[in-house]
Amino acid sequence: MNSTSASSSADLSAPIPARQFRGFLLFFHLVFLGILVLTLYAHLHRVQGAWGQKDIALVGLVTTQILLYVCFFALPSLAEHWPASRWFRQVFKDMNDYGRRNHSLALRFWGVYITVSVAIVLAESRIEPDYRFMLVAYVGQISALPFRISVPGTMAIIAAFLLNWLGWKGLVSWRIVDALLMVVPMSALILLMGRTIVTSGERGKLILELEKAKRELELARQRDAELAALRERERLARDLHDNLGHSLVTMTVQLEAAQRLISVDPSRAATSLEEMKTLSRSSMESLRRSLANLRAPGLGDKPLARALQSLCAETSRRTGLGIDSQIADGADGLPPALAEALWHVAQEGLTNVEKHAQAQQATVNLSLQPQLVVLRVGDDGIGLPPDAEQKPGHYGLRGMRERVEGVGGTLLLTTSNPKGTIVEARVSLIA
Repeated sequence: MNSTSASSSADLSAPIPARQFRGFLLFFHLVFLGILVLTLYAHLHRVQGAWGQKDIALVGLVTTQILLYVCFFALPSLAEHWPASRWFRQVFKDMNDYGRRNHSLALRFWGVYITVSVAIVLAESRIEPDYRFMLVAYVGQISALPFRISVPGTMAIIAAFLLNWLGWKGLVSWRIVDALLMVVPMSALILLMGRTIVTSGERGKLILELEKAKRELELARQRDAELAALRERERLARDLHDNLGHSLVTMTVQLEAAQRLISVDPSRAATSLEEMKTLSRSSMESLRRSLANLRAPGLGDKPLARALQSLCAETSRRTGLGIDSQIADGADGLPPALAEALWHVAQEGLTNVEKHAQAQQATVNLSLQPQLVVLRVGDDGIGLPPDAEQKPGHYGLRGMRERVEGVGGTLLLTTSNPKGTIVEARVSLIA
C-alpha cells in the first residue's frame, strides 16, 4: 500500500480526518494534564508554611496519575512509533471483539487501569475537592467500549463520585438531586460522543472494505476481459490452422502435382487446378467466417431476445439453413453477464452448425423456469464425433462450456447420429 492509500485508510478509520483527530486528542490530553498540574499548583500556593503530609501525598498521587495517563493512554493514542502504541490498539481491539481469545484479558487490564486511576482521583479529592471532577475524563476513556461495559462502568464512577462528594449522609438528602442533575447529563453526553466515535470508525472500515471489494471486482473484470481476448485469439489461431492451414498445404501438394502433370497429362492437371480453385474459394469463405466472428460485437445494450432473433435471421439468410427460434418472454430481464454468455453460446452454436453439422434445419430455444434458464441450439445434421471437444476444429465447444461455467451453469452435448446435435446450456437463477 502506498502512502496515499495508507493516509486514506487512516482518515476513513478515524471519526474525522486522522490529522484532525490526533490534534483533537492532543488538545484533550493537554487540557486534562494542564488541569491536573494547575489544580495542584493552586492547592500548594494556598498552603501556608511548610508542606504537610497531605500535601506531599497529593504531589505523589498527582505525579502517579500523570505517569499512568501519559504512558497508558496519551502517548499510545497519539504516537504511532511509541513502543506501547501497537499494544494499546490491540488491547482496544480485543476489548471490542468478543470472539478474540484475549478479550477477557484486555478487559481485566483496562479495568485495573481505570480502577487504579479512579481510586487515585478519589484519594486526591479527599485532600483537594477540586480533583473530583477529573473523574469525567475516565468516563470518556471507557465511553468507546461496548455499552455492556461502558454504562455499568460510568454508573460505578458516578456512584464513587457522589459518595466521595456527599458522603453517606448526603446521599439520603435532597443534595443528591442537584448532584445527579450536574453529573448524569454530562456522563450521558460523553458516552454518546464515545459511541459516535466508535460508530464512525466502524463505518470508515466498512467504506475501506467496500472500496477494496470494488477494486477487486474491477481487477476481476479486467482479467475476464483479457481472458476472453486470449480465448478468442486461440480460437482464431485454431480456425486458421485447422481450416486455412490445411487448405494451403493441400493446394501446395496439388500445385506440385499439376506442375508435374501439365506436360504429360494436361487433362488431369486441369482437373487438379479446378479442384484447387474450389478449395481456394472454400478457404476464402472459411476465412471470412472467422474474421466475421472476430469482428462480431458483444451483446452490449441490445435486448437479448431481439439479438437472438436477429442472429437466427442473419445466419438463415447467409447459409440457407431453416432456423426456428423460440425465445421466452422475460429473456430481456436476465442479468447482463448471463445474457451475454447465452448470446455467445447461441452464436457459437449456430457457427458450429454452419461449419460442421451439414444440417438442413436448426432450432434456437430459450426457456425460463422459476429458478432456471435453458438455452438449446439443435440441428438435424450428422452429429458430433467422439471426443469432439478435444479434436481440432471444435474449439468452439470448449469456449461455450467455459462461458456457461463462468456464470455458474452447465453445458450438455447430446448427439444421435444421424439425427443431429443438441447443445444445451442450463444456468440456475438466484432469486
